[in-house]
Amino acid sequence: IDPQRIGMIGFSAGGHLALATATSFEKRTYRPRDAIDEASCRPDFAVLVYPGGLTQRETADKLGPEVTPSAKTPPTFLVQAEDDPVRVENSLLYFQALKTAKVPAEMHLYAKGGHGYGLRATENPVTRWPALVEAWMRGLGVLPAAH
Repeated sequence: IDPQRIGMIGFSAGGHLALATATSFEKRTYRPRDAIDEASCRPDFAVLVYPGGLTQRETADKLGPEVTPSAKTPPTFLVQAEDDPVRVENSLLYFQALKTAKVPAEMHLYAKGGHGYGLRATENPVTRWPALVEAWMRGLGVLPAAH
């Protein structure tokens, strides 16, 4: 495993957990026990698929106070469908916050797809997102360039 090419992917509530790691990796939640605990927890990239729980509960027009990307946040890929019952503002507002923090980010929004499609192919174009992530990862240098 190349320690410079370790990323995170999170779906729905798991997207929130991947984001939490990507934005708060400097905060230790336990005392180091051995040498591996001294290594950085910062992922080299993050992929958030229909992430939930990023906006304030009362309103969809602001990110939650714990959602605080900085210039140290890793490059992030976001994908979501507009007809997802998880508000699309989660992705929109987080993407804007990443851009404000000058973090490389790519976002794809689709009209249809709903929630929970994961890696399962359907008739909706949203399920082609894995190929887009692969191209994005090649652009980052996380995957070798295609020949």
